[in-house]
Amino acid sequence: MSLIGRNGLDIKVKSIYLLLISQKNRPMVSSLHYERDLNQSQLEAVYYSDSPLLVLAGAGSGKTRVITYKIVYLIRERGLSPYNILAVTFTNKASNEMKERVVSLLGQETEIWIKTFHSTAAAILRNKGNVFGIDPHFTIIDQQDQQSILRKIIKQLNLEPDVYKPGKYAYLIERAKDMLLDAEGAHLEGFSNDSAFFDIYRVYEKILKMENLLDFGDLILQLSRGLKSCPEALSELKKRFRYVLVDEFQDTNHAQYEILKLLTLPEGNICVVGDEDQSIYAFRGAKIENILSFSKDYNGVKIIKLEENYRSFQSILTASSHLISNNTGRFGKNLYTKKGEGEKIKFFRARSDRSEARFIAEEIHNLVFKNDYRYSDIAIFYRVNAQSRVFESVFSRVYIPFMVVGGPRFYEREEIKDILAYLRLAINPMDEISLSRIANKPPRGIGVKTVEKVVKSTIERGLSIFSFGENNSIPRSRISRVTDFIELCAELNRMVPVSDPPQLLKLLFDTSGYLEWLHREGEEERIKNLEELYNAVEEFSKEHPGSPISDFVEEVTLSQGGIEGDGQGDRVYLITLHNAKGLEFPVVFIAGMEDGVFPHYLSGDNVSDLQEERRLCYVGMTRAMERLYFSAAKVRKLYGRSIERGLSQFLMELPSELIDYSDEGDYFTPSLISGRRTSGLQGASLWGKSPRSRPREREVPDLEVDDRVIHEQYGRGKVVELEKGVASIHFEDGKRMKFLLKYTPLRKDQEVGTSESEGG
Repeated sequence: MSLIGRNGLDIKVKSIYLLLISQKNRPMVSSLHYERDLNQSQLEAVYYSDSPLLVLAGAGSGKTRVITYKIVYLIRERGLSPYNILAVTFTNKASNEMKERVVSLLGQETEIWIKTFHSTAAAILRNKGNVFGIDPHFTIIDQQDQQSILRKIIKQLNLEPDVYKPGKYAYLIERAKDMLLDAEGAHLEGFSNDSAFFDIYRVYEKILKMENLLDFGDLILQLSRGLKSCPEALSELKKRFRYVLVDEFQDTNHAQYEILKLLTLPEGNICVVGDEDQSIYAFRGAKIENILSFSKDYNGVKIIKLEENYRSFQSILTASSHLISNNTGRFGKNLYTKKGEGEKIKFFRARSDRSEARFIAEEIHNLVFKNDYRYSDIAIFYRVNAQSRVFESVFSRVYIPFMVVGGPRFYEREEIKDILAYLRLAINPMDEISLSRIANKPPRGIGVKTVEKVVKSTIERGLSIFSFGENNSIPRSRISRVTDFIELCAELNRMVPVSDPPQLLKLLFDTSGYLEWLHREGEEERIKNLEELYNAVEEFSKEHPGSPISDFVEEVTLSQGGIEGDGQGDRVYLITLHNAKGLEFPVVFIAGMEDGVFPHYLSGDNVSDLQEERRLCYVGMTRAMERLYFSAAKVRKLYGRSIERGLSQFLMELPSELIDYSDEGDYFTPSLISGRRTSGLQGASLWGKSPRSRPREREVPDLEVDDRVIHEQYGRGKVVELEKGVASIHFEDGKRMKFLLKYTPLRKDQEVGTSESEGG
């Protein structure tokens, strides 16, 4: 549908004509001057309305400004009623910001629909539900409600709750609905190899329908079905929404795009704004194909590129453009700026991940105290959540205020708090809070009421939980579960004062079943966090040799107050790269630029996944306004092992003349930035799904009390106690420690005639 006739007038003539008309018929808002406020490409995008419009908005090119000005232009200069405009985006924050800008530019409130996709769908379903066969008084359920329903279904279908997890099926159902597949459709399409999924999905659908509930995916699915099944309602909506604008179009999924096409084809009264180079949410269902195929789905598409960047210096833009040019299936853009060339990008290669954090801390100190930056001007980006731990630790020690964005601090994450609760209970068997937290983690059939009865028979009587015995108030079927759990805690308790903390943590992981539970749930990220917890314990042991695990737990507890900055939000931001989208900072550090870390090892040799990883790097780079840093560790620790890593292939794809290289030591030169990508982390996790990737079991030496042994770390010693695979060893330096033999690097001392060294 053409809102401006194809009269051949150029943009400049049109703008003057329209300006005169607007001055004659409408009061002008002094803050609105198209020619002054917009560059030439932005002006073209705002004025163009003859056919479907695809605005390719490069990073920092002012896309929100274009959308808001276009809305105002359509209302004030083209005479379109706000009632006839629909603008959709992805977050409430973005829609509220857009609405505020439009109201500010218009100088008055407006009834325009500027909403998220889900809010738009909900509003239409409330209005048209009866026509679509849906009770418009439906309740929208959130993810927590959804998982609660799925938990009941899994129990109802007599499925093993330790194997069939609500989170997994909530994710699968959400992805199926993204593809507009109900349970039957998903079954016909062979959507999943998990046959139980289809049964769970069918029952889930029945419950939602019976109770008049809709989840977020249903809002889009039901709207699509309704529009397809009711031509009259669709026609009415198309008459109302005479122009549709879409923000962040590269993030749309299949279902959302289908609704857009229903509302705007064949008329083509649509403007979509996006950037194929910033499509980073495939794991949420986003399809980069939507923006790439837009010109095929709509006739006569006009493509306008916004390439002038208002955020970054040219050195940053040139490097990021160089990187992303390695991707295929893109329109391509040449980002430029009038801000100037700026400084070179700095790359530092540290010996270790902890050295990497120390280097960044030192740079931050220099930036703040020598270059007049504030802490809040600085952000550190990383690929996975677990990487924040070492920064939190180092920053706390050197008094750099920080905030973890988009998630809890490392030691506040659920799985970390669970393992710390195990340790606290082992240290203090009267810790009721820790007992309540982990008695049924992993699920072992010990419910809240059972825990309360254990507490009443022990802790409330001034006794430790180890004194628990026969209790008539607890069903006999549960007594064995409780006693098994208490025996686990008792064994840990015996090891606390005399064991090597990393060995104790290995014992906990091996005997509690917690890691196996996370594997069954497919919780890769949480497992990585526990690997990082082991790193923290191992570091603590090296810094405080001979100290028990209780000292580590106390240190963690005392450090959790953190440094909150100056009360004005002045703190460094720690952010995963996926959460960095839409943000900008004067200074950005991208840490962990190693093969297998970033790009992530799970991308493997899959071209599509690798290209998304590259887009993620591009997004991180283009958040930087003035200074951009990369860092890598030559050796990164994983479960106590030091693994040497190659550099990220993304570093190899940057123009070397724009990079300032430095390193910790003299072993690194720019010429090392070459070569092929290696296997990286693939298969390196010691807690992978195969038995070989768990803590490595060793051949247990045939030992007896008084045998002399050699430990790889602690040297020579003598076995003074031996029981059930646990050896107590007195070392030559006077330490006495316990070890779980099947995981201990221990061998018999073959030397004969050594002197007594135990001192008694």
